[in-house]
Amino acid sequence: MSSYRDPTLHGDVYPSEEEMDPTGVGLEPESARPAGYPYLTAPAPTPKPEPEPEPPGPGPAPRTDDRGATSIVTHHLDGSTQVVTDLDGDGIADVVQFDLDGDGLPDITYLDSDRDGRLDTVLREPGATASAR
Repeated sequence: MSSYRDPTLHGDVYPSEEEMDPTGVGLEPESARPAGYPYLTAPAPTPKPEPEPEPPGPGPAPRTDDRGATSIVTHHLDGSTQVVTDLDGDGIADVVQFDLDGDGLPDITYLDSDRDGRLDTVLREPGATASAR
């Protein structure tokens, strides 16, 4: 139990001198450093950020410019799969295969046998001749 009387019981809401300055040193402005801790003269340096962690494994293999055959496999939401193959590496699809029932065997295959950049199933102009390479 405290020896100080409760000021709220008597309507006295102002704190006593002992409550304002229990150490007896006097009040200090907020901007001044505390008198009881003279060794805290400068702020501590901020910690340096941690270095970036090493990647978990080796990166992707370097690309080569051999321009060989490449395939792009696309799995559609309806369960069908489309495989586009570029045999000569020119960026134009030479073989397009569709697996509509999802059994792993292509149901439809479109070819570009003359390698003109247009699949053989694309209609051509009537009477037009194939261009010589």
